[in-house]
Amino acid sequence: MKLTVITEGNGDVVAVQEGHASEARTAPDYAVIAAGDGQTLHEVDIPDVTESLNAEELLRTVAAHLAS
Repeated sequence: MKLTVITEGNGDVVAVQEGHASEARTAPDYAVIAAGDGQTLHEVDIPDVTESLNAEELLRTVAAHLAS
């Protein structure tokens, strides 16, 4: 699954959105997450992420992927 992920300077995941922000539609009714000061935006493809994961499992899976 394509994901846009925001991490803090210490590597903690603070936001996840499905899809890559760089591929987002430009329609005014579509929003994407953006990194703030001291944060980093990552666009990743994590095959083992599914919509059946709860929020805690999603954050854990994304954090493990970014750490590897």
